[in-house]
Amino acid sequence: MAGLALDVFIEGETLDLCAPSDDPAVVDRWFRWFNRRKVTEYLPQGMFPNTASEQTQYVQSAASRDRLLVLLKPKGAQHVIGVASLSGINHVQRQCDIAMVVGEQVASADALFFALETKARLTEHAFEVMGMERINSSQVAELVRWQRWQILFGYQIEGVLRQKFRKGQTAHDVFVSSCLVADYLAVKKARGGRFWPGKAVMFDLLKQLPETSLIDELNEWLSRRHAEYWQGVTFSLEAS
Repeated sequence: MAGLALDVFIEGETLDLCAPSDDPAVVDRWFRWFNRRKVTEYLPQGMFPNTASEQTQYVQSAASRDRLLVLLKPKGAQHVIGVASLSGINHVQRQCDIAMVVGEQVASADALFFALETKARLTEHAFEVMGMERINSSQVAELVRWQRWQILFGYQIEGVLRQKFRKGQTAHDVFVSSCLVADYLAVKKARGGRFWPGKAVMFDLLKQLPETSLIDELNEWLSRRHAEYWQGVTFSLEAS
């Protein structure tokens, strides 16, 4: 894959977000991500094997006005490591959904920042270029660390969807969050106009996050109050 030319769509510090490509050298890596159980553990994919031809068809059909697709390419790397998207782009409601899959881990001092910077750059693009006013995000409860981190980009927890996602015999709760344009602007202003503050600053910000997040408090409160409230509700007037 040496010398492969990808069009950089959003240039970053630790990685670039590139336009999708159906080049066989790209697709050959891309389709394999979704055949790895570790990658698809919390994704709908993985039920059936993915193929290069199916991936090529997906890439060729992905271009649309309601979806933005980008490939994650670390600085200095000769291959892509993941894919991210803004989907359900609605210019009437002025909102969209954000998602990301990191298909390969790479030995790099910047590896910690690849997903973080992708989230920041796409969030910035959605608000500054697309004119969105709300971005929706969701992850299974097992990825709670990621939920805690994304507060640094303005994403605030909104609730828990009980057993929303199922894989095999296991059902998972899903945390839902959002970033409003007001949240984005507040974070950007606090950083002197730089939404992505740089990896060195980001590392220090991660270390300064509170040990207990609002997600932890909400999850504990909901679990307790659901049970208490359920027990206090009268469901039948018939004598027991």
